[in-house]
Parts: sequence; C-alpha cells; structure tokens
Amino acid sequence: MNKINLKGITSEAVSGIFILFVALINAMLQMLGINILPIEDAEISAIVSTLFLVLTALWNTWKNRNLSSASQIAQNITDAIKNGEILEKDVKDLLNKIKR
Repeated sequence: MNKINLKGITSEAVSGIFILFVALINAMLQMLGINILPIEDAEISAIVSTLFLVLTALWNTWKNRNLSSASQIAQNITDAIKNGEILEKDVKDLLNKIKR
C-alpha cells in the first residue's frame, strides 16, 4: 500500500480541492432548488452556479493532470521511483545538488 505524504501536499492543492468540493455541493443544492448564493433571480443564480462549477472543474483538471511537459517529466520520475528503477534518495540528492 502506498503511503500518502501529507507533508508534500501544498496549500494550493488543498484550496483547489476545497473549492471544487464547495462547487459540487453548490451544484447539488442548486439541483434541489436550494439557492445558497445571495442572488434573487433564479436564472442568474443557476448561471453563476454552473459557471462556478465549470471553472473550478477546469482549474482542478489543469492543476491535477499532467498537461505540461514539466509535470509529465515529474510523473515519469515518480513512476520510475515506484517501479524501483531509481531510488527516491537519488532524486533527492540530485535536487539538492541543483539547489546549491
């Protein structure tokens, strides 16, 4: 079983997941006819809720998927560590050399 490294989770990742969670709850409440946004007109409220959900879903997809070349390289390194092709210590040593 893989260990989750909570120390490596950034505040940006936590806030992104939280915003997506809020958007999903808002969308579910909107479907049930409960408006939690302080807008009187139901049509505007539905548009804002839908826009909020779409934007947060797109933002989280961009942040959590390997769309950039840097994230794809990082994923290859992660896969190599998981497969035992390279050691985590070797990657840390390399990063420490680069930071100097």
